[in-house]
Amino acid sequence: MAALTTRARRKVDKQAILDAAFELFASEGEGGFSIRKLAGILRVDPMTVLHHFRSKEELLRAIADHALQGVEVPVATECWRNDLKAVANSYRSLAHSYPRVFHLHFRYHATGPADHVSSEIVYCAMRRAGLPDSEAAGLGLAFYAFVLGFALAEAEGLLSPIGESDEAELNALDPVAYKSTRALVPALKALDPSQAFHASVGAFISGVAERAKMQAPESRARSRGGSATTT
Repeated sequence: MAALTTRARRKVDKQAILDAAFELFASEGEGGFSIRKLAGILRVDPMTVLHHFRSKEELLRAIADHALQGVEVPVATECWRNDLKAVANSYRSLAHSYPRVFHLHFRYHATGPADHVSSEIVYCAMRRAGLPDSEAAGLGLAFYAFVLGFALAEAEGLLSPIGESDEAELNALDPVAYKSTRALVPALKALDPSQAFHASVGAFISGVAERAKMQAPESRARSRGGSATTT
């Protein structure tokens, strides 16, 4: 926190407040973050912070969006599958870079300008895959929920190979009732988070493609049916 203090000054603009807020949050986490502590670092009155950010919640949203500046934001390509993979990799990288900030991305539909860029790529990919808008919206959000959830779980250590105590606990389970769980113990000991992530993203994308194929015949049937009603 010394670096923050040395840059402190009594008159600060909105960007300076955001920069300091991000560093404080990334260093201390949400439990160690407050408007009063931030104001103390900047040597200003807390109301100065709230003059630029109308509430703590608005500032937290800005912090979440600011974090995206630290990772490479993907650019849309000709391949919707690769676009979804690029967005997934970007948010996983974000979780690795700023684990104490990352959970804020669960709190908002979109954190701001940087987040909207990725959202546009995801929604465009869903539509280019062949999904109707009614499903592209829901599956686009589901994709984000999956990627953010996986990345947060990995950052918290859930995707790490199991240790000796976990192995002993699983091996102590009833071999009949938990046959599959016990059979997977060797794989859980050798778990590769990156491999699991890429396999999971691939499975999600394959599911989108399959869903789009199912929609195509239905769409053609509706077009042939014109205004005919069904019972």
